[in-house]
Parts: sequence; structure tokens; C-alpha cells
Amino acid sequence: MVRIKSLINILSTIVAILALAPVIPYLGTGITVVACAGVVAGAWCDRRERYPLHGAAATVVSIIAIGFYAMQVSWVDVATPVTQALIALLVIRLLTPKESRDYLQIFVLGLFVLAGSSLVSLDLGLGFGFLTYLVLLIFAVILGLVLLTVYETDKRMAMSRQDLYKLIRVSLIMPVVALALMVVFFFVLPRTRQPMWNFLNPGSSAKSGLAESVEPGSYARISSNGDLAFRAETEELAPEDLYWRAMVLNRPDGQSWIRVPPPREKARPVNSSRTVETKIFADSSNDQYLFTLDYPTMLSGLKYRRHDDSVFMASRRLDRPYQLQMVSHVGAELAVTGPIDEAFYLALPTRISTRMMQLATGITNQEASRQERIHRLANFFRTQQLVYAQDDLPSGADAIDAFLFDKKRGYCEFFASAYITLARLSGIPSRLVGGYLGGEFNAFGGYYLVKEDNAHVWVEILTNDNRWVRVDPSQWAINAEAALHERRAAKLSALQQLIDNLNYQWTQGVLLFDFYRQLDFLRETRSTFRKLRSPDVELRYLLWVGPILICFALGYVLTSRKKLSPEARFVEELRMRLRRRYGDDAVSPASGLEELGERLDNEAARQFAKIYQGAVFRNRSLNAAERQRLKELLREI
Repeated sequence: MVRIKSLINILSTIVAILALAPVIPYLGTGITVVACAGVVAGAWCDRRERYPLHGAAATVVSIIAIGFYAMQVSWVDVATPVTQALIALLVIRLLTPKESRDYLQIFVLGLFVLAGSSLVSLDLGLGFGFLTYLVLLIFAVILGLVLLTVYETDKRMAMSRQDLYKLIRVSLIMPVVALALMVVFFFVLPRTRQPMWNFLNPGSSAKSGLAESVEPGSYARISSNGDLAFRAETEELAPEDLYWRAMVLNRPDGQSWIRVPPPREKARPVNSSRTVETKIFADSSNDQYLFTLDYPTMLSGLKYRRHDDSVFMASRRLDRPYQLQMVSHVGAELAVTGPIDEAFYLALPTRISTRMMQLATGITNQEASRQERIHRLANFFRTQQLVYAQDDLPSGADAIDAFLFDKKRGYCEFFASAYITLARLSGIPSRLVGGYLGGEFNAFGGYYLVKEDNAHVWVEILTNDNRWVRVDPSQWAINAEAALHERRAAKLSALQQLIDNLNYQWTQGVLLFDFYRQLDFLRETRSTFRKLRSPDVELRYLLWVGPILICFALGYVLTSRKKLSPEARFVEELRMRLRRRYGDDAVSPASGLEELGERLDNEAARQFAKIYQGAVFRNRSLNAAERQRLKELLREI
């Protein structure tokens, strides 16, 4: 026999663990120690029924805890102190004597603490864990509520294991149905694109984004981390096509290059090898630049402004994850179809070394054509034995001069800044482009994983026929193949790719499943049923369809399956054998066992009824000898 109160105590501890597990790592060492110690101490107190806090003492400690955390609430961070206060109240309740209302308070506090984890993050690591803990918590709370109902009738009640299993089976029906409805509501209920709890989130977690200026040395520092910049869902592309455009820097400012509004020009991609559909998923950012596969057209998914130099900027600050679809012309050139202000793209830095001036004079002598100057400039970089490096870099006021003629070591902004300076000195209109190069292709999900250390700078030059052509001088480094290939080579193992793909599908199927995605899903489903063929539904939708079917199937099994007792199985077997021998009409469902034996004049049936009724009518189960005798009588029938 099992005491109901012992079961409820165990469930209250389980509820506390499920509520605290996903949120504790984000709330600091102090509250973590308090919470873990409180759960262990609470279980120990429940076992011995001795508690350190009673009545007034518990109330005073609760008021002190609430006041302490209330003083930490600020406009910057509301969620953390509120969640910590709830955890403190939960721990206090675990350390006090418990009656029905106290257990209810533990269940409610557990649900609220778990909800606090969704204010911290909903990425795969915590978001998927949140759902897992939520499902388990719902099962535990509902079972606890059912047991509390029994507990209220008799606080000293104990149950046999068989009765307990029956109670648990019945209790599972409600959470199964509730979870199925939750999944359905996820698809059908309207929602906004902005989470309602955003104002509660602690601080801004937006990434730094790209630097809006380039000065030799600065870009190397920015791109030194391996944080995720964005994912790009597209076909696998050649390495030379993996240029992700973000911004154009067109004006020198001292030794830096910055962006100012470009002059009006009309340009379109030409000479493209092919068009590629690409879907970009990016996290929040402090700027408004959109990442695009060079050269992009037909963007959708966000409101944006397109600048004349093929820079796309969101109409609002990108303070939350977003998704962007586009069609890109890979390997294309930008053909200017109208007038262009070449003088704008020939402005020079205020400080240029003598050696660079002399080099530019040699490139432009003998009235060389623009194409010839471009060719000479490329030959200079190829023959200069420059090394692509991230350490021991030139510095000082003449960093570009030292890079070209002395140290000959530099990062992408050294190559690009040196090239654009020499190009403009040689009368070649040019501009810097900032973005990313390469990425790790995830074969499981069919997308590129582009990180911050893929940040890159290259140059666009204007040819004689008014076409902007990409030039990446970093490719002319003597170690370019090894150095730049390292950015493009896959660094994730198969397991890491699988985990990252699950993270990506989680984000697509849950975090970004807004009202517009609901409409898309409904259109796809309607189209599928109309065509009467196998559904072509994306993996992120199957992640939800599967749980729906499983929940409904489990609910059907729990509600429809009737587990018969051994005595009832004997009766069912008797009726089945009598119907087989005398026909269905001879054995009425309403007939008693003794009546059947007399009416059918069957001695084995008479003895069966006598033995069965002798046990059941005395409110006891059949013993082993009686069960064996009933089996023999059934064989005789």
C-alpha cells in the first residue's frame, strides 16, 4: 500500500525540479545554490515530516525575499528579479508543512517559474528544453491535482499499487488531450510578429553587426569571433560565388572608409551564370543592413529600402530574428544604365604616401586605357608577394604603405584599402563592399552557416562600359588558397551539423512561425488536399504534425482500452465458448451465469457459475485452485 500524501510529496519535489532545471543556469550562483539546497532540504523534510519554517516565520521570510528582489527590478531587467522572487517563494513553500492549498501553491509557482525561462531565451538549447519540461510538468501537476482530490476525502488514505496504476492511467488522459489541443492552437490562433514579453527581456542581446567604417586593423578585431552571423538556405555553391553583400563604403574619411548616401544611378545584374533562390535567417542586430547573396533582386519577407549601389536596409531596426527571401544572380556584373557620377568614386584619402603616389603614376603613364590600368594594378598585387595574415599586422599612420612595401602582411581590409586607394589614384572609380565570404554548408539542412569570422571586405571597380565588377585583392595573396579556403571549409562534424540543423528547424518552425507563416501553412495544406497527393510539407511543419498524431493516438488508446480483471476475463471466455457451441441467440448479454447454465442444461456452465459466484459474491478474488478449476470447465464447454 502507498500513502497518498507520500505520493503528493514526491510529485511536489518533481514539480520543483522540472520548474527550476531550465531557468537556474541563467540566474546566477547565489539563487542556484539556494534553489538546489531548498529542493533537497524540502524532500528531506517531507520524508521526516519535520520543517524549519512554520506559519508566521514563513510569511516573514517570504516578505523579505519579495522586498529584496523588488528592489532589483529596473526598466532594463524585469524578468530576472521577478523569476528569482518566484524561485524564493517556491523554496520557502517546500520548507513548510503542507496541506492541500500548500501543494496547490507549489504547483502554481512551479508553472510560473518555468514560464520565467521563456523570458530568458527560446532558442533550441533552452526553448526545446522548455517544451520538454513543460510537457513533463503538465503531467506531474495534473496527476498531483487528481491525487489531491483523493487526499481531501481522507488524509490518511493509502492505495494498492494496482489501484494507483489505474488512477495514473486515467490521470494521463487529461494532459494528453491538453497537449494535443496546445499543438492545434499553435497553428490556428493568431499571433503578432513581436513577442508580447519582449519588454520584460533582460537587456538587448542584439549582435554588434558589421562595422560601418573600414580602417586597416579594425576589421580584423571585429571578425575575430566565431559567433553566428546568419544562416542561408540555398543550394550548394562554388566557393567563388559565396560573397554575401551587406554594405558599400564609398567615401574616405582620414585613413578610414565610411558610407555616405551614394549618387543616383540605375544598375541591373548582367552576365549572370545562373539565378539562385536563397532564404536568409539572421539574429537580431544593432544596424539595419540586410545580408544578400551577391547580386540580389526580388527580396521578400521584410520591408526594406534599396539603395542605388545595391545595398538593402530594413525599414526598422532589426531587434529580433528575421527571415528574408531573395533571388540572386551569382557571378553577375552590375550594368549602369544611366548617367553616373564618376568623380564621387574618385575621392582620395587625405594622407597618401610618396611610394603609393609613385606607384600610381607608373600605372597610369603612357595614357594607358582604364582596362590596361586595371590589368597593371592586378599584376602589381600578384607579384608583390603579399601574405594574408591575422597577426603581426602593420600599424601607424602609414599602415597601407607599410603593408604594401615593408611588412607585406595584412588582413582583408589591408588588401581592399590598398587596392581602392591605388585604383582611385589611377583614375579608376571604385568602392569598398563589406559583407561575408564563404560559410560552412550543412548537408543535413541544405543551408550555409555563416559566422562573424567570415566577415570580409572586397572592392568593386567601374569598367569602361559602365559595369561594376567585383575585385577581391585578398585572392592575390601568395597564401590565399590556404588562408581563404579555411573560411570556406566545413568545420562541423556530422553530429554538430545534425544538432545545428535541429536548431535551425526549431527556429523556423517555432520562433518564426507567425501569422503570415500560418497563412502559408494553410495554403500549402489546402493545395495538398486539392491535388490528392502526398503532402510536400517542410520539416519544421512535420515537427508539429508528428506530436499531434502521437497525442491523439495516445489519447485514443487511453480512453478506449478497457483493462479487464482476471475474473471478468473468465466470464468473457465462458460467454464466447457458449456462443460458439449454442449460437449467438442462445447467449443473451443480460443473462446471468446461473441462468445460462440452467437454460442451456450445461453441467460445466452450472459448476462454473457456482465457483465464480462463491468468490465474487463474497467480495474476494479467485484463488489459484478456483482459477485452475474454471480453466478446466471452460475446456469441457
